[in-house]
Amino acid sequence: MALGLPQYQVQILIALGTLGVYVGWRGGMQRMAGFYDMPNATKHLAWGIVLGAISGLLIDGLFISLVAETGAVLIETLGLMIFLGLAQSLAFHFLLTRSGVRLLRAPPTSGWTLGLGMGALQSSYLMIRMVDPNWIGFVSGFNWQMIAVGLWITLTVPAIEGALGAWQGAAVTDKKPLSVMWQTGIFRGFLLVIVLLGVTAQPILLVMLPVFAFYGFSKAEEKWLPSALIPSVRQEYERTLRKASSRAQNKANRERGEKVFDSEE
Repeated sequence: MALGLPQYQVQILIALGTLGVYVGWRGGMQRMAGFYDMPNATKHLAWGIVLGAISGLLIDGLFISLVAETGAVLIETLGLMIFLGLAQSLAFHFLLTRSGVRLLRAPPTSGWTLGLGMGALQSSYLMIRMVDPNWIGFVSGFNWQMIAVGLWITLTVPAIEGALGAWQGAAVTDKKPLSVMWQTGIFRGFLLVIVLLGVTAQPILLVMLPVFAFYGFSKAEEKWLPSALIPSVRQEYERTLRKASSRAQNKANRERGEKVFDSEE
């Protein structure tokens, strides 16, 4: 993909894409700090970036280039995106079912970071495409409208991909990965269809992304990510959350005293 863009624009857009990783990590795994396998999570974040780069090339070849040539969205291209989503889930399955990951009960948290990395690179790729002045979508060029749409995508797509990765990882931990692999694959395919249609012809579809992201966050925090913990550690984790909640409540409800040194009149 050679668009002849200035280097600073590409750097800014890639930085915006990685913002999705920061938000997703802080939102999904901040409360689990100290309870999960950090090396595995970090390593799978790197794998996710690689998958995102490969997915970007496939999206370009199977969808964007064809739409740019014909000026229309073909039904066949949408079917190819569903197939790509299934292929992504198959790659997740391969990475998360390796013995070194399963023995450490790391598939849920590693699946989360794997999804964050892939979603961030896909978002960066789409922003780089949209900055092209000849882009056929409803926004094009390096301007505030494109930046706004790009932020909307990069703050939601990595979070959704992270939640799907955590779901798939939790299924590996629960020893029922195949059925969830197919389900997440279909969801990933439809996510690609929604985003690609949203940035080309139907921007109203992008309104659905925050709904999917918030729902995925809640499910991942409540169910999928904690499944990475063995029962004894999970009890300690839940006890820590209860203590943190009670401390926050006490802090909010405490009465402030008067100042010790009042100014004398």
